[in-house]
Amino acid sequence: GAKAIAEPVRHSTSLQYLGLWNNEIGDEATKAIAEAVPHSTSLEELVLGGYKIGDEGAKAIAEAVRNSTSLQTLSLGYNGLSDSAEDAVRAAWEQSGKDSSGLYF
Repeated sequence: GAKAIAEPVRHSTSLQYLGLWNNEIGDEATKAIAEAVPHSTSLEELVLGGYKIGDEGAKAIAEAVRNSTSLQTLSLGYNGLSDSAEDAVRAAWEQSGKDSSGLYF
């Protein structure tokens, strides 16, 4: 699952895009991927649409956004995120100085 994907993301120097649509694997797998994102020096676009991310997963994504130097586009559509989860991700995105046109809910 996503935990197996997270390890190569963590060590990749060439992966630019990771798109995982409609996997519905929830917060634990989301956290594993989120923990790997800041370690990647090449990941520019992350798509986790229809992923059943809850507030805990969104908090992990927010932390990843805050600490990633390469991420430029993040799509979290069709997750049914709460307003507070969206706000946390949006705030992290803005605090990290990323272009707001790269964030999608």
